[in-house]
Amino acid sequence: MAAPPIAGDAFPSDDLEARRAAYMRAYELVVDVQAGVGGAGDAIHALLADAEERDWPEVVRIGLFAAAVAAGRSNHRERREAVARLLARAEEDRAPVMLALALAMRASLDVSQSSTELTKDSDEDLARAAVLLETADGRLIERISAHNACAQAFGVRWLWELCDQQYATALSLAPDPPAPWARYVLPAIVYNRAEMQVNWACVHRQAGEDGMLWERWRTWQGLMSSSAPEGMPAAWTAELDALGLVLAALVGRDVTAQAQAMLSRVSPDDHPGAWPVGWLHLAVALSDQRAGRVHRAMEAVELAVAEIDPTGSTEPYDLALFVAAELEAEGKPTAAMRYARRQLSLRWSHQLALHSSTLGRIQAERLRREHDVITQQAHRDDLTALLNRRGFSRYVDALARQDVATVSLLVADLDEFKSVNDRFGHQIGDTVLVSVGRLLHAHVRQSDCAVRLGGDEFALVLASAGTDVARRRAEALVAAVRAQPWADLAPGLSVTVSVGSASGKTTDFTALIERADRALYRAKQGGRDTVVCDGGEPACT
Repeated sequence: MAAPPIAGDAFPSDDLEARRAAYMRAYELVVDVQAGVGGAGDAIHALLADAEERDWPEVVRIGLFAAAVAAGRSNHRERREAVARLLARAEEDRAPVMLALALAMRASLDVSQSSTELTKDSDEDLARAAVLLETADGRLIERISAHNACAQAFGVRWLWELCDQQYATALSLAPDPPAPWARYVLPAIVYNRAEMQVNWACVHRQAGEDGMLWERWRTWQGLMSSSAPEGMPAAWTAELDALGLVLAALVGRDVTAQAQAMLSRVSPDDHPGAWPVGWLHLAVALSDQRAGRVHRAMEAVELAVAEIDPTGSTEPYDLALFVAAELEAEGKPTAAMRYARRQLSLRWSHQLALHSSTLGRIQAERLRREHDVITQQAHRDDLTALLNRRGFSRYVDALARQDVATVSLLVADLDEFKSVNDRFGHQIGDTVLVSVGRLLHAHVRQSDCAVRLGGDEFALVLASAGTDVARRRAEALVAAVRAQPWADLAPGLSVTVSVGSASGKTTDFTALIERADRALYRAKQGGRDTVVCDGGEPACT
């Protein structure tokens, strides 16, 4: 079988080509939304419905990501709801990279809100997302997308250094030579990082940090000197050309002629998203101001203020206003200029404080995750990653504290597992245990737990579940183990499992274990590969 087109992990084997195509189509729709392609929203909804029906979780997650991006063109409430759906699905699927992406998207969304408590939660979301990505493994395309989302969240906070680090990390993950899927993510990363250099430079210019402008220029040139990523929409290329002229003007180049020539060519129909005309007028104004062409500079900067979107291009818009104030002041320390510089100084001081507090949040999140990892290691089985006996006891104690009244316990034992080790070797035996552990994990809800008690003995604890639920879950587990293609692992290999089940009160768990063990013994005595519920006869499986 050919290797999957996306590095990080493979797709499940069923309907492989169709799943691959649907997955990549979801990413293509993200780009379509960003490029303003008509009908992208309807296509996303259709893809999501199909992926849900076919039970393709990885396609559903990217479809929800596309839907959240599309909702960004609607109102705040709709986008927040779309991001919440992605976040819930990522948590349900235990997909850490997509969880980080959703947290970063929510952090970008909530930072604009006035509530202090909401802003605090948003900052914690972003710290959690950044730290998750430091260790999370997964498909490269998803990791790149998540780093991009983190960069955007840092960018809206004026945390330029952290923003640039995230973009640089995203680009460093791209394979060389580029994989076919790169065209769906790399153009956006290159565009966003290049635009960020201009935004950052606009702030440097207002703050009088002219020496730092060259840092932004060098980074820009490095991005532009590499070949343009395949799939970069023509509109984005033109917008980057306009932004590049702004940055060139900021470092002292006279770009008036190039900007005027480009102004004669641009059309609003070609730029459904960003509109570069205002940037071009700003580039002309900066060049004219530096050259002493004051009257022309004033005309150009007024056009820039009129054309630049103050929401979508905040920093260039603010710089245009700042340059207009400078030109009006004619070099004199007017009250307006003093006020502008004071407001900028206050905002910059706030940014420095936010940078420091963000680094503190990130470090605190790292320490918390390290503690969680250590705790999990103490309560998890090394081989299967299921809970061990210590984790089992901890979970049962938690059920009692949460006043969960009833519980069902399934005790499972692999049939004649010693013969598997003797015939096929311990390495195959360990692989069997890992595979069974995954099947157990697939049969639990978030409120339940799966345990490796030791050797080839496992358990499932089903919170608030009665006898009928326990029987159905046990029968499904026995059937799933039997149906596994074990012969693909080793010719002649066959694995079955016997399950004993008991239901009762959480407060009497010791007796529950004894009853489930007796039921398991009867299942073994009754021929194996079956289920016996406490007090019952072997179930039909």
